[in-house]
Amino acid sequence: MEKGFVLKFMGAMLLMLIAFLTGASGCVMFAESAINLPDAGKTIPGASTITDGKEAVDELYTQEIDKRITKIRPMATPIDQITRHAKAMGTKSMEVKYYTVGTRPIKGKLTAAFSAQTTGNTAEIVVNDPDMFGESDTIRVIGVMGYKQDGTTQDTKELVLCVSGAAASGNPLVYAVNGKKDGNGNNIWIPAIPINTVIIRMGKACAELDAQTSSFSNIPTPEVQYCQNFMTQVEQSTLDKLQSKEVDWNFSDLEEDSIFDMRMGMENTFLFGVKGKAKHPVKKQSVWFTGGIWWMAGKDIIVGDWNTTTGEAEITDNELVDITKDLFTGVGVGNKRKILFAGSDMLAAFSKIKSDKFRLKESVENWSLKFKSFDTDFGEVLVIHHELFDQNGMSDCGLVLDPQFLTKRTFVSWSRNILDLKSAGVRNTDAIVLQEISCVYLRYAKAHARLKLAKAA
Repeated sequence: MEKGFVLKFMGAMLLMLIAFLTGASGCVMFAESAINLPDAGKTIPGASTITDGKEAVDELYTQEIDKRITKIRPMATPIDQITRHAKAMGTKSMEVKYYTVGTRPIKGKLTAAFSAQTTGNTAEIVVNDPDMFGESDTIRVIGVMGYKQDGTTQDTKELVLCVSGAAASGNPLVYAVNGKKDGNGNNIWIPAIPINTVIIRMGKACAELDAQTSSFSNIPTPEVQYCQNFMTQVEQSTLDKLQSKEVDWNFSDLEEDSIFDMRMGMENTFLFGVKGKAKHPVKKQSVWFTGGIWWMAGKDIIVGDWNTTTGEAEITDNELVDITKDLFTGVGVGNKRKILFAGSDMLAAFSKIKSDKFRLKESVENWSLKFKSFDTDFGEVLVIHHELFDQNGMSDCGLVLDPQFLTKRTFVSWSRNILDLKSAGVRNTDAIVLQEISCVYLRYAKAHARLKLAKAA
């Protein structure tokens, strides 16, 4: 008997220690009394008890309320919803390293005017991005006409250059393919090219006996994202569970309410969190904070024009075409279907488009979410209102994502752990801890964009 008693006592002490480490006891609440929630209900510190329940909402146990008031609402957490429908990707570390790689740009410009060539076989052109060119690349010079084969008659075709090497400055050395012949007809020279002239990189043109050419490698850039330890604890006292109620308010309802609250917090973090790692000032343990995908998008687009008469931004058909052109064209912009998570003002501006061609109309259901869509010649955009933009004071903003490049990684998958606080002698309650350690991130930054409505000048 004495040995059994000792084992039970040690077991109880162990459970108390686990409860303490997981936050079941010793937690600090910043409010000592009930707090009114903005829409309905109240938050009370600690476990749900008969006393606290009656003090917080006296009619809770006497009036009929909607039994589904605490049911999870997927439309409120669309990003979390989408990632949970995707294939799960695990990680063995709180710090996730991922790689993203793009492609070399094909479009550049001259950052200095080029004077007409009068000497030599090659000439240096000063460009905004010398690294986009390699030996034997051909270059189309937009808006500058070349010459016909006689070398004296200007052509209707644009000037084409070819890269022969690199100058000491790193800028390309080029020669003309269809330039102007000199007075003796011996050299083909490059005509004058204005500053800011757009140039387009085309295919390589190698010499007859070339067996090799300049090489390049697109090396993936490593990025690091931190997983965050998301947790919530649900408790119900034994007496509260036994108490006869007129309202069907049980432990599973409390749990669903906590799940929804936890998902809302995770969604907010996935959007606007700032990546970091710090030492907890009391517990002296490392805490990881995950970074939000809002900061990972590679483009910023101002949407619409400010109408002084109506006092709001308006989006015309032409502007919508330009927006989608920006979203769907260029190097590394991803797929032809994207998602716009919009604040209420942003969504209203899109909804007020008058054109039947571009007005938000067709409903599309995916990931258990309902979207409205508009389709242009450049690509399709699925639109959904995201209430957290409004809550964060960003109702005039939106985030465009390519869902193919939205990734979630989990260090600990969503779990439900039961705490035996009664046997441990901590509290006479039923308790569970809900936990997930995870992060989300975006690959290929240019495939995603931050949108913001135009403001008054």
